Amino acid sequence: MPMRLFSLRTPLGALLSIFLSLPAFSFTPSIGTIQPRGGQRGTEMTIRLSGDRLYEPQEILLYQPGITVTKLEKVGDQHKAVKATISIAPDAPLGEHMMRLRCKGGISYQRSFWVGEYPTVMEKRSEDGSRDLNSNFNEPQEIQINQTVQGVADREDADYYLLQCRKGQRLSVEVEGMRLGRLLFDPYVAILNKDRFELASSDDTALLFRDCAASIIVPEDGPYTILVRESSYQGTGACQYRLHVGEFPRPTAIYPPGAKPGQALDFTFVGDPTGDLVSKIDIPGKSPNYRAFVKSGEWLTPSGLPVRISPLPYHNEVEPNEGSKEATPTEAPAIPVAFHGILSKKEDKDWFRFTGKKGQRLRAQVFARQLRSPLDPYIIIRKEGDSKQIGNNDDAGNGDPDSRLDFEIPEDGVYNINIRDQLYNSGPDYTYRIEVTERSPALSATLPYAARNNSQKWKMICVPRGNRVGRVVNLSRSNIGCDLILESTSLPSGISLERDTAPRSINTMPVVFEASPEAEIAGGLYNLRVKDPKSGLSGPLKESIHHIEVNNAGTFHSYHDERLSIAVIEEAPFELTLEVPPVPLVKNGVMSLKVTAKRHPEFKEAITVTLPWRPPGVSAPSSVTIPKDKNEVIMGINANGSATVAKWRIFVTGEATCSKGPVLVSSKLQPIEIADPYVGGKIELAATELGQNTDLVCAISVHKEFEGEARINVNGLPHGVTTETLTITKESKEIIFPLLVSKEAKKGKTSNIFCSVVITENGHPISGTAMGGGVLRIDPPPPAPKKPVAAKKEPPKPTETKPAKKRLSRLEQLRLQSKNAN
Repeated sequence: MPMRLFSLRTPLGALLSIFLSLPAFSFTPSIGTIQPRGGQRGTEMTIRLSGDRLYEPQEILLYQPGITVTKLEKVGDQHKAVKATISIAPDAPLGEHMMRLRCKGGISYQRSFWVGEYPTVMEKRSEDGSRDLNSNFNEPQEIQINQTVQGVADREDADYYLLQCRKGQRLSVEVEGMRLGRLLFDPYVAILNKDRFELASSDDTALLFRDCAASIIVPEDGPYTILVRESSYQGTGACQYRLHVGEFPRPTAIYPPGAKPGQALDFTFVGDPTGDLVSKIDIPGKSPNYRAFVKSGEWLTPSGLPVRISPLPYHNEVEPNEGSKEATPTEAPAIPVAFHGILSKKEDKDWFRFTGKKGQRLRAQVFARQLRSPLDPYIIIRKEGDSKQIGNNDDAGNGDPDSRLDFEIPEDGVYNINIRDQLYNSGPDYTYRIEVTERSPALSATLPYAARNNSQKWKMICVPRGNRVGRVVNLSRSNIGCDLILESTSLPSGISLERDTAPRSINTMPVVFEASPEAEIAGGLYNLRVKDPKSGLSGPLKESIHHIEVNNAGTFHSYHDERLSIAVIEEAPFELTLEVPPVPLVKNGVMSLKVTAKRHPEFKEAITVTLPWRPPGVSAPSSVTIPKDKNEVIMGINANGSATVAKWRIFVTGEATCSKGPVLVSSKLQPIEIADPYVGGKIELAATELGQNTDLVCAISVHKEFEGEARINVNGLPHGVTTETLTITKESKEIIFPLLVSKEAKKGKTSNIFCSVVITENGHPISGTAMGGGVLRIDPPPPAPKKPVAAKKEPPKPTETKPAKKRLSRLEQLRLQSKNAN
């Protein structure tokens, strides 16, 4: 199915005026760190964003509410730091806040800033900053309770903090280390008494990923020491942490782990040293990443506990429910439904029941690790009263340890789902939620990764004024087959979106963002959605950013959102034009694309050109290069025999490094047609001897008529065999290639001989393989006739000479006489 076209024209005069007045080339600002790493609610503070190419900073893009930037200014003349004055609202959400810096030349990578309830103090270090001053238990840094410490876990370093506590007081500690998103850092924390005895310690926690937390009830008045280090003493100067020390509650789980939107519900917070805490919370109407906080006294937990918000009706487990007859609830509910429970007892198993109708196609989905429970779930589906399993599942796949099972109801009745831990582990924080729903259609989209272990590269859509930036969008369809189109309710002023309708047969689509020459330099966070034009069903374009990603080890801290950063930036120093020949690319054919760069007079650098999106069955080189001081390059592409016959549009992207950073631009979308071959046929078997010429006969079948003559060649001939280029017309039925076979030709059978044909249409070549599978056999010459062999004359036999009679001795004579006498 062809794609429908959406086009945009840019005035040539405006474009020329841009190129004649191009400012200094500065692109792709980079931020490495934000210091300090966090701040206190209800305060105003200054933060420093350090990196490179931070020319003309414009604004900080904030992903969460609660922080306002009141001032933004550059630091020095090296363009490596920006200072921002921010105001943190008293009700700002606690925890991670994501931000990007937008400059005139682009948008930086996403970085994090953390909001807490406590004032921040810095770890004491030497004047030159090379070492800390709290690495000895007997010489700790003194702090107050209800403070946050920002420190560094160096190599073979242990940081000690001393504070005074009262008997019966709750003392909690929590470390933000890995979650700061800077590098792979596995922190360890312990609470020590005055005798250096560990009262509590923590390395990894399910709730906080690789970060740690511990909490105790103080046994007696006196000094207590907090120890922080890298778990294996392999820290570096980049292993920063935020240590919260206070009277805050620190539960490890929440129950129930799910709720309906807009519901006011009593939640039980499990795992605090004072016992379970109950708090009523008003659930928001919509929040995909909602976290619940509990307050004890005047303090909240530093980080919240995830709660799944869904409109599904749900049932909490009622003990005992360890078998089919005891399954929760007593009356089986209809689909859709959700269940909540805790695997709290040793080798615990929980059973639930629901009603199903024959033919229902259902999905059972467990939310455990996704809600930061330590549970590794394993589920089984059965018809109630029947031991035979309908299905079971451990992991959903793709690194998701939660269970997901798709199944079909074989007959009307009541069915059971039972859940346990894969290794039969259990505990008071082994909470879970199970959703059983009908498999409904769903749509979504993502942007592919441009580099391994770098999920942010080119994820920011920065469009130079009067230019374009193209992207490939990955499409996901679940339980539906449909065409898709990409839509946006809003974009920065002056940016338009050029795209086609993607047919149901493909899972990727090309899109091009174009900025008008007069577009204002501005940007922000924007939602894009994919939509089925017929049914109206739509889904979000999701962005997943992995802040810590280790080769072959996976991701360790990620952020997920449904907004993309899009901006109009300063003019780029070059523009790309893609020229696609106005003829089809035939199956098993090749085509040459011409890419032209229109450069600013001062820009001379090489440009790396890629073809990011290719129609199904079309291949291209990974990249070609427009050399320095050159303006053109040819990119050869080819279509295999399974290429999809249709009309598509493609674009090329050019990346170049300017004196002040890399920049990326794209061409317009240009039409290309994939077609069936014009000519086909069959190559007859040919056989000859060394030194004996022969003919290669080919039957011609013309599938689509063409004007004039077409050149046809034989390819794949063995060494020592040559032929000539011939021509055919649309009336040709057969063609005979004379093969010149030398005496040095390669002997034996040569397969896979094929014919290529070049047809000229509208002055442009259509090149492809017309036929293949030809065989040529070259035999050695027969041996020369053998001369008759003369019979060999046998020499005369010598006369047989009788041996002389042997004379017997006297003894032998006597013996012979005795023998004859007897």
